[in-house]
Amino acid sequence: MGPLSFGNPGALLLFLPLAAILVALYLLRMRRRELRVPATFLWPARTDEVRANALFQKLRPSWLLFLQLLALALAVFCLGRPQTRQRGLAGEVTVFVIDSSASMGATDVLPSRFAEAKKLAREAILSTKAGDRTALIEAGPVPRVVFPLGNDPARQTSALDALEGTDAEADVGEAMRLATAVVSGLEGARIVLLSDGDFEPIKDFSQGKAAIVYRSVGKGGENVAVEALGVTDTPRGRQVYAGLKNYGGEKRPVTLSLYADGKAIDSVKLEVSAHGTQGRTIDAPTGVRLFEAKLVTNDALRADDYAATSADPAASLRVLKVGGEDPFVDRALALDPRVTLDRTATLPADGGATYDIVVFDGVTSQPTKSRGVLILGDAGPGAPVTVLGSAKAPRITGTENVALTKGVDIDGVFVDSMQKVQPRAAGEVLIRSTAGPLLVAEKTAAQRAVYLAFTPLQSDFPLQVSFPIFIANALDYLGGEAGSGPLVVRAGRPFSVPVTSADPSLKLPDGSRDSLKAIGGAATIREARRIGEYELNAGGKPRKILATLQSPRESDITPVTQIALADHPVKAMAAPLRFADFWRTLAVLCLLVLGVEWWLYARRS
Repeated sequence: MGPLSFGNPGALLLFLPLAAILVALYLLRMRRRELRVPATFLWPARTDEVRANALFQKLRPSWLLFLQLLALALAVFCLGRPQTRQRGLAGEVTVFVIDSSASMGATDVLPSRFAEAKKLAREAILSTKAGDRTALIEAGPVPRVVFPLGNDPARQTSALDALEGTDAEADVGEAMRLATAVVSGLEGARIVLLSDGDFEPIKDFSQGKAAIVYRSVGKGGENVAVEALGVTDTPRGRQVYAGLKNYGGEKRPVTLSLYADGKAIDSVKLEVSAHGTQGRTIDAPTGVRLFEAKLVTNDALRADDYAATSADPAASLRVLKVGGEDPFVDRALALDPRVTLDRTATLPADGGATYDIVVFDGVTSQPTKSRGVLILGDAGPGAPVTVLGSAKAPRITGTENVALTKGVDIDGVFVDSMQKVQPRAAGEVLIRSTAGPLLVAEKTAAQRAVYLAFTPLQSDFPLQVSFPIFIANALDYLGGEAGSGPLVVRAGRPFSVPVTSADPSLKLPDGSRDSLKAIGGAATIREARRIGEYELNAGGKPRKILATLQSPRESDITPVTQIALADHPVKAMAAPLRFADFWRTLAVLCLLVLGVEWWLYARRS
């Protein structure tokens, strides 16, 4: 508790004139009318009653006057809004944002940074007063409100205790924007971010009337991570490569072990220099479908000591999206766990030769050197169609029953405008409309192509369940059919897997099971929160799914002392000041004094 201050100090000046008026009432004498009586011996001896009247009389000590002055002083003190300065994370309206990313699992603060953040939030919630309100938001891969604004410490701490961390990257920016929406327009609101600061700079952020408090969690940065794991074909044959990086300031000994389909094929002790890298390359056994790397070291973070990669060429797709910002297409592409997505405004000079698939979204297509091309809405050179003109509001007239249209119900889709086209000789019309072909596919020895006659933003197609199914089908057609072998995904990212059962289930690394729902022949997993091995069971056919981290930002666990919110720096602080009012207590005391004064007056009367 700090020194005393006043929210309205000018009110204290009222005491002197009000006290002077009160005292003057005691100095004034009452004017009485004269009345003759036969005798005075029948009346009580009251010298103050028989004394001659005058304007003023001598002020004599009185308990009533003392109590009235005390009550007046307390009332004026209340009007001055006395406050004490206190340090604490919680204010009158507080939203706590807890970072649950992989780096918060670091053990440089025991038992972990995430546990320390929960402890700080718990202490702050338990210190709140009766009129305070708090809320909690988890900044995970998908931000969520753990509990809304309220004042129920028992229930809130119970929800906080149930919160668990992740082995994935966190969307702290979206969590902060969610926090500002929770306290939108509330005066004196406070948003408290509990994090180590290891996240992407937050852009397009407006804090409104809320004050931002950043509480940094963590002490050190000693960590070695499996930075890369891959398989490549060389003149000497297929080889597997593992790359390590030391993010700390000291040389660190490690043991790296490599596995092929679950069997150890190599184990070596290495020393990784401070802020340096170390690699290991060995010949890969033939017929292997899955490679894994495991690191044994005494560092602060375990989530990046494991990595996995599939040896199946169809298990990964490098996709280049050419065009503007279309969140619907981006999200549909990101749902496929095989996809590594890059974006550009124009096609590179090499024609996308280093990519498996090139997607033209709303820009005129060009000839590419990739093995697959997806054209959305603007056919140009290299497209499987010839443009004849344009048409407005076409109506769907027919759909071919092929793999590319499986699960895609487009009959009720509204299209504002489309290109009128004629397919080339090798082009196959899969969806027809009143204005001509709507979906055309072409398969040649050198390349496969899929053409959609309108851009997604020119229709309500992206709002339909069929849209991500169409994108997934197109990726299968262009890049190779999805297999049933092991699947490697990034922890925290949503992904979908083709299934044949209507009620698939997912076994988690801890042995528990989650029930899933299949839509359009695919099951969507919202997020794999922990690294390790998952097992998808659909119709009695188990499929192994392995989640890995491999994130340089999460592996660099050095705490950040200053974060950027829309280019405005916010420095870390232990706990901000808070002004706590206690006028209510003084008001109750004032009423108590007035009660005593009334009792004394009644007793004397």
